[in-house]
Amino acid sequence: GNRCEKAWGGAKKESKLPNLFDYKYKRLFAYEPLAAENAPRGTIGIPRVLNMYENYPFWFTFFDRLGFRVVLSPHSSKEIYELGHETIPSESACYPAKITHGHVAALIKAGIKTIFYPSVVFERQEQEQAVNRFNCPMVISYPEVIKNNMDMIAEQDVNYLNPFLPYDNKKRLAERLYEELAGYQIPRREIKRALEAAWAEDEKFKADMHSKGEETLRYLKETGQKGIILAGRPYHIDPEIHHGISELINQYGMAVLTEDSVAWMGEVERPLRVVDQWMYHSRLYAAASLAARDESLELVQLNSFGCGLDAITTDQVEELLHQYGKIYTVLKIDEGSNLGAARIRIRSLKAAMEERDEEGFKPHRIKEWPKRVIFTKEMKKQHTILCPQMAPLHFEFLEPVFASEGYQVKLLADARASAIDEGLRYVHNDACYPTIIVVGQLIEALKSGEYDLDNTSVFMSQTGGGCRATNYIGLLRKAMAEAGFGHVPVISVNIAGMEKNPGFKLNWSLTKKVVMGLIYGDLLMRVLYRVRPYEKIPGSANLLYKKWVEKATAQLVTGERKLFDQCIREIIRDFDRLEINDKRKPRVGVVGEILVKYHPTANNNVVGIIESEGAEAVVPDMLDFFLYSLADPIYHYEKLAGSRKKKITSQLVINLLEKARRTAVEALRESSRFDTPVSIEYMAELAKPILQLGHHTGEGWFLTAEMIELIKSGTPNIICIQPFACLPNHVTGKGMIKAIKKHYPQANITAVDYDPGASEVNQLNRIKLMLAVAFKNMKDTGEMSLPPAVKGGSGSYEEAVRIPVDMINKVNSTSTRAE
Repeated sequence: GNRCEKAWGGAKKESKLPNLFDYKYKRLFAYEPLAAENAPRGTIGIPRVLNMYENYPFWFTFFDRLGFRVVLSPHSSKEIYELGHETIPSESACYPAKITHGHVAALIKAGIKTIFYPSVVFERQEQEQAVNRFNCPMVISYPEVIKNNMDMIAEQDVNYLNPFLPYDNKKRLAERLYEELAGYQIPRREIKRALEAAWAEDEKFKADMHSKGEETLRYLKETGQKGIILAGRPYHIDPEIHHGISELINQYGMAVLTEDSVAWMGEVERPLRVVDQWMYHSRLYAAASLAARDESLELVQLNSFGCGLDAITTDQVEELLHQYGKIYTVLKIDEGSNLGAARIRIRSLKAAMEERDEEGFKPHRIKEWPKRVIFTKEMKKQHTILCPQMAPLHFEFLEPVFASEGYQVKLLADARASAIDEGLRYVHNDACYPTIIVVGQLIEALKSGEYDLDNTSVFMSQTGGGCRATNYIGLLRKAMAEAGFGHVPVISVNIAGMEKNPGFKLNWSLTKKVVMGLIYGDLLMRVLYRVRPYEKIPGSANLLYKKWVEKATAQLVTGERKLFDQCIREIIRDFDRLEINDKRKPRVGVVGEILVKYHPTANNNVVGIIESEGAEAVVPDMLDFFLYSLADPIYHYEKLAGSRKKKITSQLVINLLEKARRTAVEALRESSRFDTPVSIEYMAELAKPILQLGHHTGEGWFLTAEMIELIKSGTPNIICIQPFACLPNHVTGKGMIKAIKKHYPQANITAVDYDPGASEVNQLNRIKLMLAVAFKNMKDTGEMSLPPAVKGGSGSYEEAVRIPVDMINKVNSTSTRAE
C-alpha cells in the first residue's frame, strides 16, 4: 500500500462523492440566531465542543424559542486551541477536550456574558438491547474542568451555566430546566413549549441524517461505488479534529458516511463480548455490524489519542468486522495535522478492497464467537477460583471468608513484573494499568501449571458504572481466549445484577463477612500506617499487624458481630499502646484510582517511598469508595431522572454500612493516636463548593472530597495517583487541583501517572519534590504533624505494648514490610 501518489492519479482532485461528515457538520450548525433586537432575554453563548456535536439542534431550538440570541463559538482551529491552551490541567486529555478551553475563551473574548455548557450523563437510548446509554466521562464532566481552570470566567463576570441535566427524560428535563433558569423567571408552560419544540427539532435532525444515510447507500448500489463509514464520536466531524480525513477518503474515490447515518440499519448480534454501556459506542457497534455484511461498505474507526474508552471499543469493532471477513482500520488522531500515516492506511485499505473485488469476495460469516461459560452449582464444589490481588491489606481476608461459605478461592500473590508482561501481551495498549495488572496476574496463574484447568474458574469485579472498569471482564475473556483458556469460567463479582452464575451468589452471610473484612482492612491500614513511621523497635508495628490479621481471620470465619466489635476495640487498644518515639514528620495523603491507590505493585510502593523519605503515609478507607458509589442513585433522583426506590435502597445500604463500622469509629474517636472516618454525607458537603455531585464515573467527586478532607484534617501534602489516560481522574483529580489550592492555599498536591511504560525516576522525582515542599513548609510555618504519642486522648503511653526484640528480629528476617 505504500506506493507513489502518481500511480493513483494523484489524491488532490476535488470530489463530488457523498461526504456525510461535511454534510452533517454544515447541517448541525446551520441554525440562524435571532437578531439582538428580537431577543428579549438577551444573548447566551454555546461552545462548539464535545456533546454539542450531538445535542446542538436541541439546545439552539430550546433557547431560541425562549427568546435568547444563541451565539456559537467559532469554527475550531489551531488559533482557537491556542486561546485556551494555558488553562488545560491535563496534557494527556484528548484533543477534543483540550480544544474546549479555546472555544470558551473565544466566547468570553467576544463579550458573551452568559455561557451554557451542561453536563449530560445519559443520552437517549437508541439501541434497545444496549445495557446502558452513558456519555463518555470527558463529555459528562468537562464543563466542570472549564469552570475550575479558566480564571477569565470569574474575572469577566461571566454567568457560566453548567448544570447536570436529565437529557434522556423529557418530563424531568422540563422540571430541571425550570429550576436552573429560575433567575430568568420563565413560566413553566413556556419552558415546556420550548422543550417540545427542541425535542422535535432534535428528532428531525436525526431523521435527516438517517435519510442521507439511506440516500448514500442507494447511490452506492446504483453506481457500484464503495463507501467508508468513518466512525467515531459525534465531535469527530469537526474538521480541526479529523484534519480532513473525510476529504482524503473522497479523493481516493470512496463515499463517506457517518456512523449515526447508518447505525439504525445495523443489527448487532448479541450478547457482545463487551458491555455495551456508552451510547456513542452503541452506534459504533451497530454501524460495524452493517458494514460487516454489506459488500459496498467498509468501516474506518477514528480514535483520539488519550481516549481510554477506545481500548474497549476498538477490539470489539474489529471482532464484529472480522467475523464476516471484513478489514478493520483504525486511525489515531490528535492535535497533529500531518496525514501521512492516515494517507498510507487509507490507500492500503483501498488496494485491499480492489484485490478482494477481483477475487470475488462476498462478506460471509467465517467464525463464531464463543458463548460465556457459566459457573454452575456443581463447579462450586470442585473448582478452585483464582482471585487477582488488588489490595493486599484488604484482600488478606478473602480466602478464609469464601472458604467459610463453601468456595475454594485462591488469592494470587502480588503481581510480579512477569505478570505485567503477560498483561501487556494480551491487553490492548490503551487499556488502563489496573486492567493490565489484573489480567496479567490471572493469565500467568493459568499458565503456571499449578492448577487443574478443567476445575478452575476466575473472579473479576464489575462495577456497572460509566468507567471502563465495567468492561475489565470483557478484556479478560478476550485475553483468556487468546491464551487458550476460553473454557475457564469467569465469575463476575458485582452488586448491579449484571452477570449471574448459578454457582455463585452474594448471599447475606457472605456479604456480611466481606464487609467485616473490608472494615478490618481499613482499620489495620489506618493504625499500621499511623504508628509504623514512629515505632521505637523496628518491625514491631508489622509484627502487631500480623498478630491481628490472624485473630481477625479467625473471627471472620464465624461472622459473629459481638466478637467482631471486641476485636476492633482490641486492635485499636494495642496499636494505641505500641512503643513509639516523639519525632515529628509531615503527613502525606495518597488518593486516586482505587487499584493503583491500594496496590503496591501498581504504585511502585508509594507508601514505602513516603516512609523511607521520613514522612507518614495517610491512605483513606476503601469502604468510603463503596459508600460514594452507593450515593449515586440519591443524586440521580434529586437532579436527574433516577427512581425514588433506588434512592431509598441506597440510603438504607449506606446506613447499614455506616452501622457496621460504628464500633470502629467510636473506638478510634476515643483513642490517643488515630483519626476517625467521616460520613459520606460530610464528604459530599466538602466537595460541593468546588464541583457538583453528578460526577460518578470512576472515583468521581469522591476523589476531590478525599483531597479536601485530608487537607482539613491536617494532611495538606497529597499524592494524587492514577493510571495514564484514566478519564475520570482528568476531571476530578488533575482537573480540580487548581480549585482546591485556591480554596486551601496550604495544599501541596502532586499528580503522578502510573502505567507499565511510566518512568519510575520521574515518578520518584515528583514525589520527592512534593516532600521537599512539605518539609520546607514544616520548617517555615511550624505546622508539623503531631506524632501519635502526643496527640492526647484516652490511653496511656506508659502502657505501650512491648514486644521482645528476638521476635522482632525473626519477623524482619522472614518478611518484608506490610504495605
